[in-house]
Amino acid sequence: MRRLFNTALFLTLLLASCVPQPDSVAEPTSILSPTETPPPAHAPEIRFALIGEPDTANVWALFDEAGASHANYALRSEYWPRLYHILPQDSSFQPFVAADMPSEVTQDGEEYSATVKLRTDLHWTDGSPFTAEDVAFTANTVLAFELGYDWSTYYSLEYLLRVEAVDSNTVKYYFKQKPNVGIWQYGVLQAPIVQKDFWELAVTDAATLLPSGELRIQIDQARSYLDTVQASVDDLTAKVTAIRITGQEDRQLESNLTRRTAELGFAQNNLNKLLEENSFTLTGAHQKLYQLTDQDEPTLGAWMPGGEESGAWTNLANPDFVERFGMPGFDRAVYRIFEDEASALAAFQNGEVDFVLSPDGINSETADAKLNASYSARFLVFNPLHEQLADPAFRAALGCLIDRDVLASDILQNKAAPLDSFVLSAQWHDSTKRNVCSGMDGAARIGYAVRLLKDAGYSWAQEPDADHAGQNLLLPNGEPFPQVSLLAPSKEEDALRYAAANYIAEQAQSLGIPFVVREMRLNDMVYAVYSSQKYDMALMGWRLSEYPMYLCEWFGGQNLLLYNSNRFKSACDALGVESNLDAARKNIQQIESALTSELPFLPLFTVMRSDVYRGLSFPRVNILNGWGGLYGAPSYAMPSP
Repeated sequence: MRRLFNTALFLTLLLASCVPQPDSVAEPTSILSPTETPPPAHAPEIRFALIGEPDTANVWALFDEAGASHANYALRSEYWPRLYHILPQDSSFQPFVAADMPSEVTQDGEEYSATVKLRTDLHWTDGSPFTAEDVAFTANTVLAFELGYDWSTYYSLEYLLRVEAVDSNTVKYYFKQKPNVGIWQYGVLQAPIVQKDFWELAVTDAATLLPSGELRIQIDQARSYLDTVQASVDDLTAKVTAIRITGQEDRQLESNLTRRTAELGFAQNNLNKLLEENSFTLTGAHQKLYQLTDQDEPTLGAWMPGGEESGAWTNLANPDFVERFGMPGFDRAVYRIFEDEASALAAFQNGEVDFVLSPDGINSETADAKLNASYSARFLVFNPLHEQLADPAFRAALGCLIDRDVLASDILQNKAAPLDSFVLSAQWHDSTKRNVCSGMDGAARIGYAVRLLKDAGYSWAQEPDADHAGQNLLLPNGEPFPQVSLLAPSKEEDALRYAAANYIAEQAQSLGIPFVVREMRLNDMVYAVYSSQKYDMALMGWRLSEYPMYLCEWFGGQNLLLYNSNRFKSACDALGVESNLDAARKNIQQIESALTSELPFLPLFTVMRSDVYRGLSFPRVNILNGWGGLYGAPSYAMPSP
């Protein structure tokens, strides 16, 4: 099951390192001296309409699949500290409860390690100091219990070996292999941290149900044995195949292959049995861990629980946050629970709540809706096996005719934001890499596209211009350009993609391209692109992330899109083990530059997220995925004057 909330959690702004300033503040009621400044805007409470009922899952269940829900995260994700966080104003990676930036990751014998210094002035809500022991305990508990979902995203079992408290304010992380930025800065360093003193005894008791060390050794041995047998089978298969190609046979070799293949089946079955036993035992340990009481658990976040009464939950501003970071704009955040969007919007229109929270934004159109580009992006994908569509000049010409601004505003009625890059985050996108046709009018776009195609050897029976569509586009070899089809969902299944497909068809036809739109169910589209490869073009959608490691997932690894990614191999290989932010940024810019020139597919638009709030101001009006994507960001909200 895919994580539904990881992207939002990576961006959850758990506490600012400084007090966010509102867009404007109320006029002072008295004349201030030249040395005085007006106090920040403040109000007793911010009121949220929360669609969906939160529950009482403890922190271990909350960030695992057992307790993950939008309602739970909106209400409770800011109870626990994180070493670092992402600032919404510029998407920058900044310290929170860490004292400064982490050390570089260095080789440490056969392992890799790095350290983090903690602030020394922070306390849990029970008054006890926040220390490196809390950080190490949290990480090592997650590793020991092999917790999943968001826990496993933060504390990767594949990479992280253990965490130690060097002293009360220094944490040292040990890795099995060198971590990259996604594992380090955008993973473990943004993980929630719990208090060791509160949880240690109870967790130790639950740990008695964990699989034995002997079982884990048996699993490691079974995996090693399976790998050895698999390598032998692969070698023998290659040898037998080579001999058969020559028309000969080697009965002894084939007998060995048969025997080793049977042994491979035995090895796999043995490993499967051990893994099933391990999984069953882990499930029992998880259930006990999730059932541990968290009553009176100390927290250290911007907000702390204030209880539930008459169907409304309340969070109170954390006094330690007030002392160390400055007061949020509100003393408390109140969450009223609603079953559906309609009832929440009715309460909003009646002035009963200030901000409506919904997992994917609000669908209904209201006068107070604020629109922001989201992480849900749409692309025009070309089949790399289609010879005529493989020419970058053709793709660039078609891309030039697609005016993203017109598409987003006129065709899609401002329900989308134009997208002309492969990277969304301002921290990672190279702003110099833009569509060369950006800002051109229709006539200039036609002229530029025609020049691109003519320079590449294309011709027409009638060349297109601003007033006439092209007729009978001819390939450089003089043959007619074949009819091509674009797969798109129906209007009922995805109205935005349906409308975009018809707009793209019109633009392609104006170039003289024989172009048709084929409606297809989304599931069938996915199968065509990723499995059968029986398509020409398709309008695909992906939910992107803040850190753009997806660039290498698109074209490296399994390379599901079958794009020739040799050009990216060295950059992606380097990115896979790069833990330095600046070096990673250079690698990503190199990849983005190559994509912009080769255009394996065309960025089109991002779906708009609609947030509904009033009487509030934020440090920025427009941010990627909206303030609702950050659960209303009560630590950043200020009352409007």
